[in-house]
Amino acid sequence: MVFRLIIWIIITLLIVFFVVFNIEPKVQVHLFPGMTLENIPLALVIIISFILGLLAGMILFLGQIIKYQLELRRVKKEKISEPNIKPSGGEHENQP
Repeated sequence: MVFRLIIWIIITLLIVFFVVFNIEPKVQVHLFPGMTLENIPLALVIIISFILGLLAGMILFLGQIIKYQLELRRVKKEKISEPNIKPSGGEHENQP
């Protein structure tokens, strides 16, 4: 758990340094008609676009995860509710 936290902190610091040291190319971002953000660092636009793409993919994948979790619960519930039937040795079991 601590190792994961350290890795995330290192990744976050690398991203912050990347944005801080690459502030020179400035761009205009047109969000909606009539709404424009001016003088935004290009590195920041790239990172925000990447994060929004990841979030969109995770949201789309979340539907599949929920579907499989519900299916897994249903299968587990069916397995628990099955009666315990001992396997028989065949039709010759009672014969000497």
